Amino acid sequence: MKVEKTFEGLTLSGESVKDRDGNFTITGKLSGEVEVECVKCLKPFKRKIDEEVKFKVVKPPYEGFDSEYDIIEQERYDIEEILKSEVESIKNDYNICPDCEEEEFNKEF
Repeated sequence: MKVEKTFEGLTLSGESVKDRDGNFTITGKLSGEVEVECVKCLKPFKRKIDEEVKFKVVKPPYEGFDSEYDIIEQERYDIEEILKSEVESIKNDYNICPDCEEEEFNKEF
């Protein structure tokens, strides 16, 4: 089944497949721009996202391990919740704006 969902400027597009145990695998791409805050100057800026993703959506509690997929535990398959979680994860990442990045680069040389 094709998947395409957008939330706060980030789009998840790809394929979703349900296995016989009721788990889903999603392979696709996250793309777009998310407004984040620079950890150094605290100014907001748009961070460009363009990355391949592989998720396995399982019912909790999950006791397995899969090195190929990011495991997501959900009682009910909800692609919007997955996308919201990815946006929050990006916002909580160590984000540095281009101005501060350039400043750091110039200090080193």
